[in-house]
Amino acid sequence: MPDLPDFQPLFQTRVLAQRGGVRSEAGEWGGQAVFVKTLLSDDPAAAQRFEHEGEIAAALDHPGVVPLLARRPAQLIFPWLEGQTLRERVEAGPLSAAEALEVADGLLAAVAHLHARGVTHHDLKPENVLLEGGQARSGSVRLIDFGMSHSRALALDIHGGTRMGTPHFMAPEQFRGVRGDPRSDLYSVGVLLFDCLAGHPPYADALGWLTGLTDERAPLPGPPELHGVLCAALSRDPAGRPASAQALRSALREAARALGLELERACP
Repeated sequence: MPDLPDFQPLFQTRVLAQRGGVRSEAGEWGGQAVFVKTLLSDDPAAAQRFEHEGEIAAALDHPGVVPLLARRPAQLIFPWLEGQTLRERVEAGPLSAAEALEVADGLLAAVAHLHARGVTHHDLKPENVLLEGGQARSGSVRLIDFGMSHSRALALDIHGGTRMGTPHFMAPEQFRGVRGDPRSDLYSVGVLLFDCLAGHPPYADALGWLTGLTDERAPLPGPPELHGVLCAALSRDPAGRPASAQALRSALREAARALGLELERACP
C-alpha cells in the first residue's frame, strides 16, 4: 500500500461530514474521484484507532470491498463510488426476496474474504454497505468502514473488551465484549437480510434483546423458504449459527433455488 505522495494533492474537495475527530470529503486525487478520511485530532488514542483502520483496510483485496488507494498517518483515500447505501435503498421500501438475497449473497462473498484474512468486521449495518450504481445485485455490493474491526494479524486489538457496535445489528456476544468471532458477522448479515425484507431490523428493543431481557422479535419477513436460514443466522448462541460465511451463503443460495430464483454469480 503506497504512502500518500506529496506531489499528488487533493483537488476540488467537498466536506461530507465531520465527527469523532475525523473529516470525510469527496475530491479528486491522481486523476480520479475519491473519498477521503482525514484525522483532525492530535489525541494519541485517536491516532492509534485511525492507524488500526488503515492497517486492516490495506490488508483486504476483494471486489466486494472498497479498496484503500493510499494512506499516511492522518489520511486514508478510497475510490469514490457512485450509487447509494443499503440504508438509503431500504428507506425507499423493503426489497423483494430476489433483491434481498442478491444483496446478502454479495455481502457474504466480501465477508468470507475478510474472515479468510483473519478480519471480523464487527459493524455490518446498512450504512456500511454500498450498492454501486444503486443496484441491489450481488456484484454491486461494496463493504466499507473497518474502524471497529478486529484482525488476528495485528498484535494489539485496540477495541478489546469494548461493546462497540450498532445495537440493532450487533450480535449478543459482541455486546458482551467478545471480539474476533467471525460468527458475530454472520449474525449481522442475518439482521441485514431481515431488514432488507421487512424494512426494519428484527428487534425493536435491541438493547433488551442484547441483554437477554426480551426475546420479542418481529414476525419473520419474506417467503417461508427463507425463515429457517434467518432463524439460524439470528441465533443468540453463536454455535447455533452457520459455521462460516460460505456455509451461510450456500444455505441462502439453496433457499433461492427453492424459490426458483437464480442469483447473479458474484466473486467467490
